[in-house]
Amino acid sequence: MKKTILIASLLLSLALLSVPLPTSAQGQQLTIFLYAAKFVCGKADNKIVAPGQYFTAINVHNASPTQRAIYIKRFAIAYPDERPGPISAIARGILSPDEAMEIDCENIYKHTNVPSGQFLKGFALIYSLSELDVVSVYTAGHSGVETLHTERVPVRRFVIGRSHPVARRLMEQP
Repeated sequence: MKKTILIASLLLSLALLSVPLPTSAQGQQLTIFLYAAKFVCGKADNKIVAPGQYFTAINVHNASPTQRAIYIKRFAIAYPDERPGPISAIARGILSPDEAMEIDCENIYKHTNVPSGQFLKGFALIYSLSELDVVSVYTAGHSGVETLHTERVPVRRFVIGRSHPVARRLMEQP
């Protein structure tokens, strides 16, 4: 019996030693949620995609019934021929509980300083400290809507330092 208790105590001690203890470095970390929503906007010719008019509407909903959601967004433009495009400045916003907002092509043109109607594609990057519902709506056609597609944008979780510029912008008080 004493041998069994001794072995159990030894195993418990080993198990407790394997549990990571909080460190000051861990206290400096923050989990953020990232949504990378594809966008396609404007009038296209035959060079990149089928000719026609393309629209994207990205709907963002704060799923919390009690907490507001602070988010930041920016836009990464994708150029053809494997060339990276520019990334826009960060814009910050707040959604109250259960509120929703939409990012549409005109909003994307404004933030990227691209003339309205010009063919443009890339990603809307939405960062938050809380999970959101993000759904993209894509339409295209010539004189009317010929195709419609919706897509739930998956979340990615990242642990970053609190001193990272994204973390600092998300933690700013309004």
